[in-house]
Amino acid sequence: MTVGEYEAEASARRHVYTAGWFLKRLAIGILILVCSVGGLAWLTHAAIDPSLVEGDTLLDTIGRLTVNF
Repeated sequence: MTVGEYEAEASARRHVYTAGWFLKRLAIGILILVCSVGGLAWLTHAAIDPSLVEGDTLLDTIGRLTVNF
């Protein structure tokens, strides 16, 4: 196969982006985004020490968190 034949074949096989291709890529991207954000939220929730969160009021909780930070 010569270079000219290869270029002619490559130009004949142009990629056509259809709605199906776009929707499949969109679904994969949204799935990756949901898994990433969900994993980050779960890790953040798991990292919170319950003994620091228990307080009478919101100000008590914020005070404990800032002192122990």
